[in-house]
Amino acid sequence: MNKTKRIFRTALMGAAMAGLMAPLAHAADYPSRPITEIVPYPAGGSTDLAGRAMARALNADLGVNVVADNRQGGGGSVGIAAVARGRADGYTIGVAPVGTIANQPHMHRTPYNVESFDYLCQFYYAPEVLVVKPGSPFKTLKEVVTYAKAHPGELTFGTPGPGTLPHLGMEQFQEVTGIKLTHVPFAGDGPGLTALMGGHIDLYMALPNTVTDRKLNAVALFNEQPMDSLPGVKTMIEQGYDMVSFVSGGLVAPKGLPEAVKTRLSESCKTATQSDELKSVLGKVGFEARYLNPEEFKASVAELSETNGRLINRVLKNGGDNAK
Repeated sequence: MNKTKRIFRTALMGAAMAGLMAPLAHAADYPSRPITEIVPYPAGGSTDLAGRAMARALNADLGVNVVADNRQGGGGSVGIAAVARGRADGYTIGVAPVGTIANQPHMHRTPYNVESFDYLCQFYYAPEVLVVKPGSPFKTLKEVVTYAKAHPGELTFGTPGPGTLPHLGMEQFQEVTGIKLTHVPFAGDGPGLTALMGGHIDLYMALPNTVTDRKLNAVALFNEQPMDSLPGVKTMIEQGYDMVSFVSGGLVAPKGLPEAVKTRLSESCKTATQSDELKSVLGKVGFEARYLNPEEFKASVAELSETNGRLINRVLKNGGDNAK
């Protein structure tokens, strides 16, 4: 009987050790088959182009096919939810524009939040720029703020829609400057910029490449540092307001990756962010390649979620939006 018990106990210990070793073996062999990269927006858009360029760069570094899989819908939440539901084995990853994680859970019920993912890296970034309509009497940020304080609600600003990053950036801008503007939402940047160029709205948040391509008049850069591509445009910080506003995104995976797999993916993402092809593609859609490691990327998303969650609750849920 005792011998039988010893044999049984030894068998159990062997099975347990095999179970413990399986993830280690899996991690050591990773990757051994194609990886699916979920892109939460339709093919052809800036997020899709950035994601596909990242997939090619990862492919070159990892030595396996990284296949982009477009899962659009719900402002990106459908695709990001699919990532959150995936197996945490490193063979499902997703391109995550920060708004899909930082904003969407505050706007409607989602099956995920900031804590639902393993963060792999940030790989693209672009600061926002405050521009004025052609022929505007305002040449500087100080002139905009001074007039807006004297005429609350008179000046209008356009955005690509309620709850978007540019909209919430403008709401924060009003807070830090102590002014009140009137929000005019549009169905995307195209109609919004057309309205600005036609003189129908006073202000707009644009990306740097849009400013240079359309020769827009910029009064403030929402970045930590000035940009060579926008000579003479001072940052908000330089003009006395401690604020940045940006569009960014990176790679996430289902929560619970083996640590070795997470490290391999993060290191590969860092290598990919340095590739000339990725930099070229990102530049064409208005982004710059900017790497943040997993901890930095998660901290950036969490901070934005806290700020934008407060703004969404105030502006969109409590009747505080003054959109026309």
